[in-house]
Amino acid sequence: MRGLQLLLVSFAFAGASIDAQEPADPFADLTDSATAEPAPPKRSFFTDNFGFRKEIMSEFDSSDHGQPASRQSLGFEMLKKFSSGTSTLASFNFQGRLVRRDGFQPVLNDMEGETRGGWAFEYHNLYLDLYNLFKNVGHLNFRVGRFYVPFGLNLQTDTHGTVLQLSNEQNLGFERDWYTGLWGTINKHLNYDAYYLAGSGYDLKYKGQKGLGALRLSLSNKYSSEYGLEGGVSVMGGERLSHDTQRPVETRRVGVDGRYRHTAGPGVVTFTSELSAGRDVPDSVYSQLIQTEYLHGSRRWGVATQYRRFELERMGTDASIIGEFTWYFRNDVGNSNLHWIKLNVERRLQRMPGSPALVVALQYYFYR
Repeated sequence: MRGLQLLLVSFAFAGASIDAQEPADPFADLTDSATAEPAPPKRSFFTDNFGFRKEIMSEFDSSDHGQPASRQSLGFEMLKKFSSGTSTLASFNFQGRLVRRDGFQPVLNDMEGETRGGWAFEYHNLYLDLYNLFKNVGHLNFRVGRFYVPFGLNLQTDTHGTVLQLSNEQNLGFERDWYTGLWGTINKHLNYDAYYLAGSGYDLKYKGQKGLGALRLSLSNKYSSEYGLEGGVSVMGGERLSHDTQRPVETRRVGVDGRYRHTAGPGVVTFTSELSAGRDVPDSVYSQLIQTEYLHGSRRWGVATQYRRFELERMGTDASIIGEFTWYFRNDVGNSNLHWIKLNVERRLQRMPGSPALVVALQYYFYR
């Protein structure tokens, strides 16, 4: 009996010892998600602030003085931005096309195509921007590469895919050039662009020309967003290569331009004008462009007409009036998603040299 009592007492002490221990925590091996360090995001050149867009263009044109011609192309555009946690530091843009030409008509958007029969790879934009170089000075941005000539409205207008073009191709022999310089804002009312241009046009080359200096003062972006108004004054001087002879020609230009958008019924009407005067020494030069566009409020269709005139002393005058109809499958406000069919009819009133002609172009275009 005494042995049984001792056994019961030992079991009681063992139970008391077990009850005195603190129970185990089933979540002890887990960390608090609220205080854990988040994994750093994966950064890649091709995913971080990188844009890639595709382009398809098919164009057929003919005139009453020549054989039909066609231009087919596949293109792309790459845009890469480099940024810190608080600001964009730099951006790089490259845009090109692989083009097949059969025949040639001097339509407005292919003035360089006369010397590029068959297959050709063409680059358009190729430039680097550096932003806010000196923050204590103000908006001082740097650009180097190939882009629209800083004269007239082309800096503010992407005419890469359109048939209708502005004045520079005819006025200077090229709409894009290789250059370097500064751009930014002077105050809340004015922007500036100040560059040195190679003056060579498509290829970066020097054949004795000194290059061109260009300065443009233009209205700030608030005038476009609040009043539908764009405009500026441009000056240019120096030497460039002649489009025809590839020899240096002393060039001087002064130009004024403007664009005004206004609501008209269910759509928007836009008036555009570029005027310039100067010299291709020793000849005086005058250029004039007036354009009116209407875009329906649905952004599905639009019409445009343009009158352009270029006069070069001792050579004569080129003058045309153009009508265009566009049907849009897509037409976003930011021009990042475009899809259309255009019919463009140009009546050439005066030619140097040559005789007047009627040129018809039909274009299919896709960009996204």
